[in-house]
Parts: sequence; structure tokens; C-alpha cells
Amino acid sequence: MPQKKIMIVEDDEDLHTLYGLYLQGQDYEILRAFNGAEAFKILETQMPDLIILDMIMPVMDGEEFFIKLRTEKNITEIPVIIASVNDKISPKLLKLGNIHKILKKPFSIEVLLKEIEAGLAARR
Repeated sequence: MPQKKIMIVEDDEDLHTLYGLYLQGQDYEILRAFNGAEAFKILETQMPDLIILDMIMPVMDGEEFFIKLRTEKNITEIPVIIASVNDKISPKLLKLGNIHKILKKPFSIEVLLKEIEAGLAARR
């Protein structure tokens, strides 16, 4: 069975390292982007099974990325875990759908793993 691909869209390098090392240890393939614009470049050639999305980033923030993902690209099947210091998410985003979970930072890596597994299971 091929590895599941998890895209991490996060501007904090330390969190990228933490999430990436832990998830690779759980046998996930990691796609890394430090903002929404980088994430869209990756989406041109690879499609993740789940996206972990920070909301506050330079260049293209999480809200702009999510709206563009769901509307312009019409990619609705990929579950998204929003990981943000603010757990108040715009109703506009909620209407666009398939937000698996909103995790308020800081959270444990175990909580993240549990939500990734649940998000992937819901997609099957």
C-alpha cells in the first residue's frame, strides 16, 4: 500500500521539523510548504491525502489558500486540519467544507496524529 501524503503548510520551521520527523516516523510521506503560494506549486505535481494548514503566514495566508483550494482549484475531497493560534475560523471557510478539525496551538503531537488518522479514515 503506498504511503499517505501529508502536506504541511506552515511558516514556522521548528514546527515543520517537529511535524515532519514525527509523521515520517509514522510512515507518512511529507510535502512541505512554508506558505500558500508554495503549497499551490506543489499541488501542480502532487496531490496530498490530507493538509495541515497554518492560518497566519507570509505571501499567502491560510485563509486565502483554503478559499483558492476549494473554489478556483475545486479541490474539495482533501481533508484539511487547521492548526492556528486562533480557533475562531471565518464562517466563509466553514461553508467551503471539508475542514476535518481546527486545532488551537499549542497542541500535542499525539492529538495531531489522532486527527490525521481520523481525517484519512473519513476520506476512504
